[in-house]
Order: sequence, then C-alpha cells, then structure tokens
Amino acid sequence: MSIDDAVPVANVAAVSGHTIAGVPGRFVIDARANHLVTDSRFGPGESIQAGELLLSALVSCAMANFESNAQELGMAVSGIHVDASHARGSADPTRYDFTRVTISVRGVDQAAADVLGERFVATCPIYNTIRRGSGIELTVLAA
Repeated sequence: MSIDDAVPVANVAAVSGHTIAGVPGRFVIDARANHLVTDSRFGPGESIQAGELLLSALVSCAMANFESNAQELGMAVSGIHVDASHARGSADPTRYDFTRVTISVRGVDQAAADVLGERFVATCPIYNTIRRGSGIELTVLAA
C-alpha cells in the first residue's frame, strides 16, 4: 500500500480482505488484529453485508461522537441508541436513494440533544462522506 506523503500515517486506516475457498460470496475482512466474516449480497446471506458495514460504521461513529461530546460538555447522557437504514438506488444501483439516521439520547433535553447532533454533523467523516455522496437524513431525539 502506498501512503500519500502529505497524509500523516496516524490518519490512515487500512483494512484488507480475502475470499474463502469453496464459499462464493463469503469473505474475511481484516482490520488490525480483528477479523470479520462478511457476505456479498449474492453470497450465502448469513453474515453482515457491505451496505450494512457502511451503516455500522456510521452508527458506531455516531455513538462514539455523541458519547465523547457529552462527556466533554458535562452532559449526563444515560444512553444512546442509533438506527440507520438506506435503500439501494432504484434508478442507479451504484448509489443509495436515501440514508436515514435516528439518534435517541437518554438523560438530556432536546436542546442538549440538538447540540450533540450539531457537533456530530460538524465532525464525523463517515456522516459527511455519505452526505456529500447521496445525501443523508438525520433525526436527533431526546429520549
């Protein structure tokens, strides 16, 4: 792998993958010392698929971002729940028609939840990459 000299190595995430002999559509993804079995949408369908991995990254980033910002701001968040969905493009299957994220934050009022949502939107590279591509709909709720 070649890394652009202008990008600090600490800012580069790397993941690799390989096929599994005899199981078409089944793959192993490697990230650092972690390994995850995935399926293509044409594969066995038992493991998480690529689009779900994208949503999982978005959900994970949202929870980490909200949790970190709540702690930094001294907000007593007692729990965070995130739901995310998307639909493969009907006119163009190389895009998603929509991506929707709903973040419910327990232990704070709506104004505080909105502040956390604004910080998330301002800092999450996964959210913003999706937003710039096909768009994304975000709902933040105090629960």
